[in-house]
Amino acid sequence: MTQARLAELSGLTQAAISRLEHGKCMPTFPLLERIAQAFGSALLVSMDPGRGVTVTFAGGGDMT
Repeated sequence: MTQARLAELSGLTQAAISRLEHGKCMPTFPLLERIAQAFGSALLVSMDPGRGVTVTFAGGGDMT
């Protein structure tokens, strides 16, 4: 999926998607929810002390 398509589906700008992709901003839970919805996926977040946070989009449909 292109940044432009993800931006369109999530209601964000392509520039915002680019900043996220390149680690130039810290995403909020509401923003991650919008992206998960755009992917048609569940948002899975796990926190492991000393190892950080892992974010996964699971069960997504067709992402083209």
